[in-house]
Order: sequence, then structure tokens, then C-alpha cells
Amino acid sequence: MYWNYPYGMVSHAGAVTQQRQERDRDRIFSEDFLQRNIGKRVTVYMTFDASSQWRDKVFTGVLRRVGRDFFVIRDQKTGRDIMLLNINLDYIVFEEQTSGMSDETN
Repeated sequence: MYWNYPYGMVSHAGAVTQQRQERDRDRIFSEDFLQRNIGKRVTVYMTFDASSQWRDKVFTGVLRRVGRDFFVIRDQKTGRDIMLLNINLDYIVFEEQTSGMSDETN
């Protein structure tokens, strides 16, 4: 998910560095987006392939913390924090307006 593509590293090193900076400025990763939405209510849809009991699971809570390959939500019913791995993530539904979109229109 986080590969580096060294296009044109042999020649024009200065131009390549500038192009990479411009490209990276416009790029947003899932953890960046989630980080900007900490404190928002979410519904998280997960799939655990290796488990027959937990095959498809839905979690609802408040987004508390975000890492590179995980995120933590506080369960609304129990009040406990749950750490979930991005590798099992299908999708997230935000129950509130999200923030952090560069091309956002209101």
C-alpha cells in the first residue's frame, strides 16, 4: 500500500524531487483522512477471513486514534476501546460530516 516509485532517479534529480513533492502534496492516504476525523461517530465494516464466528462484523463507535495500519474506536454500547486493523477493513461510514477533504464543497 505504501510503495515508493523512484521515477527518473538517474537524470534530472532536482526536477524529479520537485515533481515528487508536488505529487505527494496532493496525495492523501486513509490514515491521513481518518486522523483528520478523530472524534467523529463511525460505523466500521470488517471481514475476518480466518474466522467462521467473526466472518463479517460491524462496529459502531467514536473514532479515537489512528495509526498507519490500525485505528481505535470507542464502542457506544460498552464504552470500551477497540483496536481494529486496516487489513480487515471493508469500509467506514461516517455518521457526521467529515473534514479534511482538499476538494470539499459545502
